[in-house]
Amino acid sequence: MKDGDRMPYPMIDLGKVKTYPIVERKNLVKLSDLIRPESPPPAFDNLELHEVAGWVASARKKGRPVIWMMGAHVIKSGLSLILIDLIERGIVTHVATNGAGSIHDFELAMIGETSEDVATSIEDGTFGMAEETGAFIHQALKQGVRDGLGYGESIGRFMSEHPEIFPHRDVSVAYRAFRLGVPFTVHKTMGTDIIDQHPKANFGVAGWATGQDFKIFCYSVSQLHNGVFLNFGSAVTGPEVFLKALSITRNLGYKVEAFTTANFDLIALGDYHSPVGKDHPHYYYRPRKNIVNRPVSLGGQGYHITGDHVKTIPNLYHMIVGLLGQQKIDQPLRGRETGHPTGSQGGLDLPEAAGSVLRGFLERNPEMSGLEPELARVYRAMARCVEVGGCIYICGNGGSMADALHISGELLKSYTRKRPLDEKDKARFAGLPGGAEVAEHLEGGFRAVVLGANPALSSAVDNDNPCPHMAYAQEVWALGKPGDILIGISTSGRAQNVRYAVTAAKAKGLTTIALTGASGGPLAEVADLAICVPENRTDRVQEQHVKVYHCLCEMLEATFYC
Repeated sequence: MKDGDRMPYPMIDLGKVKTYPIVERKNLVKLSDLIRPESPPPAFDNLELHEVAGWVASARKKGRPVIWMMGAHVIKSGLSLILIDLIERGIVTHVATNGAGSIHDFELAMIGETSEDVATSIEDGTFGMAEETGAFIHQALKQGVRDGLGYGESIGRFMSEHPEIFPHRDVSVAYRAFRLGVPFTVHKTMGTDIIDQHPKANFGVAGWATGQDFKIFCYSVSQLHNGVFLNFGSAVTGPEVFLKALSITRNLGYKVEAFTTANFDLIALGDYHSPVGKDHPHYYYRPRKNIVNRPVSLGGQGYHITGDHVKTIPNLYHMIVGLLGQQKIDQPLRGRETGHPTGSQGGLDLPEAAGSVLRGFLERNPEMSGLEPELARVYRAMARCVEVGGCIYICGNGGSMADALHISGELLKSYTRKRPLDEKDKARFAGLPGGAEVAEHLEGGFRAVVLGANPALSSAVDNDNPCPHMAYAQEVWALGKPGDILIGISTSGRAQNVRYAVTAAKAKGLTTIALTGASGGPLAEVADLAICVPENRTDRVQEQHVKVYHCLCEMLEATFYC
């Protein structure tokens, strides 16, 4: 048996996972447990903590960054308000955490409580099965990724847009960072978080979002020269992400040499600068090597502070504030409070090849200049679908059905440029009858399916289903999966069967796109994204539709077949 002929391994269907309302869950952490910044800090005497506070104050006085990486226990220990105060004072310039940290922050904002009793809930399989946490985070990520946002910014924006869901959002680090334009990045590992257990889990979206955050984090690290990197209790994610980001920035030529690092944890390391061999357990403790020692080999100083976060963080806070006084330090905002675009995360930032196609399209069709943001968003959604191996489904009626077929034709084979198979794909034809000739003439394609092209299915649904207009919905429900896209085309936006298809696709976890006329109609209201061309007469709308989808197809091809 050849490797390519093997059957997939058996796997669990997460869609069958049973969830329960979060109000039924007993939580260990409540709003009353939060420690206020003005509260006197507990007794904690550590000379090196004073040195770290001094480096932080010095860095901010010089306008250099202070990056705060943390595990989930900082939030669970009730220290959110202290971190928020440091952000608002302009002392912390970037907050990074793992998936669990973002979840506890999210739940505090939503219900004012977090942290279930794992020991009891794991016994009956209810651990991590609260419905709202997973559902809302995946909804936030899907909407954010659609607009090019990273993980943390997607969550912060979602809280900002839904105060009715998050009555306690002022205690959320993600929300407050979002409002102030300070990066809050989430460095997630798949399979480690309770949202990975949810029936609506979309790993393609989550992976893209956390990948975007890694690139944002890398930029902050690239500015770290004479700055400070603090790690609170993250024994794996923090040190590994930081070391990779540091290597990337130095590889790209950024000067990141002299800076301060400090690791805060319960484990005592003794003389943490002395070398340890593989026969010692401390050799395998990542923060010792990846935060305290290796990164500062070109200059600077690394520290390890042993102690409980509820002691170290309040004391560090009061030391820093004491050194800097009560004034807030200005740091560049990315527009949350001024209303300006946010740059590469939330603006129209596109790959150069795709951006060039879009600019040319708008120059040739100035009447469509108002569609630039929507075209960029739809392109990004389609590109991410392609990246994760998804499928683009398309549907419409009459002339719009013809357009759906036209789009699929441009996607399934070359459009404006050749798409030859790469050598790896050509090798799969070795030894097959006519394999060399077939491989030489095949072209690369994007997965695309036109709904309604199977008359046996359409006629069966029309005949058997008591509700009319259900054929498209039935087909996309059976074929679609999270990560896929449905493009619904209707010149008026009132096609009932297309609307039903969009509803079914949204329920299945697909990203839905409406292509309509100027009025948009009900279709534009229900779809995730909508391109409403500036025409109302059916034939004129269709003429504009051809231009729009040709532009999108060319943008995709320019991206993936350079």
